[in-house]
Amino acid sequence: MPSRRDALSAGLLLSGGLALAPSAGAAAASSGVRSGTGAGPGTASTLTTPAGLVVETTGGRVRGYERRGIATFKGIPYGADTGGEGRFLPPRKVDPWPGTRLCLVPGAICPQAGEGPSASPMAFLNPGTPSVESEDCLNLNVWTPGTGAGTGKRPVMVWIHGGNYSTGSSLAIRATDGEALARRGDVVVVSVNHRLNALGYLDLGALGTDPDFAASGNAGMLDLVLALEWVRDNIAQFGGDPGNVTIFGQSGGGLKVTTLCAMPAARGLFHKAIAQSGSIRQLFGREMTEPLARGLLSQLDVQVDNLRQLQSLPLAQVQAAAQAAQGQWFAKAKPGEIWHLVGWAPVRDGAIIPADPYSAQGRALSADIPLMVGTVRHEFCLTMFTLEAEKRTWADLREGIGAAFRDPAPLIAAYRAAHPEEKPVGLQAMMSADSFNRHNALEQARGQSAAGGAPAFLYRFDWITPQFDGAPRAYHCSELPLVFDSLDIAPEAAGTGPRAKAMAANAADAWIAFARSGNPSHAGIGTWAPLSSPQDAATMVFDDTCRMERQNTDLIARMRDHALWL
Repeated sequence: MPSRRDALSAGLLLSGGLALAPSAGAAAASSGVRSGTGAGPGTASTLTTPAGLVVETTGGRVRGYERRGIATFKGIPYGADTGGEGRFLPPRKVDPWPGTRLCLVPGAICPQAGEGPSASPMAFLNPGTPSVESEDCLNLNVWTPGTGAGTGKRPVMVWIHGGNYSTGSSLAIRATDGEALARRGDVVVVSVNHRLNALGYLDLGALGTDPDFAASGNAGMLDLVLALEWVRDNIAQFGGDPGNVTIFGQSGGGLKVTTLCAMPAARGLFHKAIAQSGSIRQLFGREMTEPLARGLLSQLDVQVDNLRQLQSLPLAQVQAAAQAAQGQWFAKAKPGEIWHLVGWAPVRDGAIIPADPYSAQGRALSADIPLMVGTVRHEFCLTMFTLEAEKRTWADLREGIGAAFRDPAPLIAAYRAAHPEEKPVGLQAMMSADSFNRHNALEQARGQSAAGGAPAFLYRFDWITPQFDGAPRAYHCSELPLVFDSLDIAPEAAGTGPRAKAMAANAADAWIAFARSGNPSHAGIGTWAPLSSPQDAATMVFDDTCRMERQNTDLIARMRDHALWL
């Protein structure tokens, strides 16, 4: 019997919404797949042939669709169902399927606790894609200018979605659709779904009672490793170069990129890394994860010597227990711990993840991986939650940060002197970003520079969206439609005006150049210098006019030192 997924695919096909063959004009222009010469950003790509829309993978044949010269394959399984007997265990390769699988619509995403519709501008600026939740969620999407191993070795860009380690999906933000980026840069773009929250990060291994569950605290990260193995084994058939793979992710995706850099199992599966607003200094130890695991078991009345029982319980029951256990865990947080208690997250277990990414041991694993890392100027700007924040005064700012920072008055004065153009709400957003996101990105870049094996490129996005009269400023996620050159797909975030198009060109071409060669410099932004020493802070500032700056890291250090919540 056909699956619901295949029925959806067939329905789309019959509706005429997707093309399974190139246009007549394209057929006249090209007698086959393109040669893939590896030309730079902006290179025009010919369309794939009808035969190029069926690709043989290690799991079986898949069929995609073509639109505007890009062959798209959505929901390709790379791993077996993680429900039932697979719950909380390491991922397994997908069982091969017979015939040709239609890969025309997004695959299922990992089940997660939904927050419901949001009245915040964030929901408008970052619209998502409707999705179905299932534990059978190990699937990925591929966008390519041409399929077949003979079509050239294109750089491969593997997108890892955000949402911390608990929520999100490969297309949770529509701006991260890879079609436009693949077309612009003649690259192959891949995005991945994997296990999240307790399903991906419940550390039953901390209990030491059943070796089968020893890796459960890092199951979600092992899913990503399996996806990268799929890329290694299959991406040449999609026109990509398995020897030139860049992983990139934003927010929680940046955290996952950083974590992969510290995993021996991921060694050799990627060759460049980009962490966007998601650098992490240290991972959980088992003193953090064990109480959370015991709390979940207590909620379910499951004994530590009977962990297999967790695999037969209804998913809704497990999820409810996970939320309750996490709530109790948060409630026990000590002052100064709250930013470390981010909920479900990977664990530094000494085996799958031997050491923190920032430690000397962790950095050694990725010392030869060129790194691009940065943040946006205002990150979690309060205007994303209420436009009334524009009316905040300097007195409101002092009151707002008084509980978070020791002796805030001189800090505010120093920031006002350094950034006289900022309103109180903008300055508060900058101070918050500098004390956490910016500080961590700087430390990650400097750590890579200290390792000495590959360059580290630091950036900051200062470009202010024209939406809502610029009130959201350079907000968390604001660079996504620019990096993906997806303004036409997701015009809500930045519009489609000349400013946005020029910024998208400069941003996307930098990401593409880095994926191609390990150096993000290009004609639009000029030379982007890497950090020259572990003390350097050379930063490419993305704005209407892009520029290199040596930023004032003393202010960032003061913010970090005065923060009471770290």
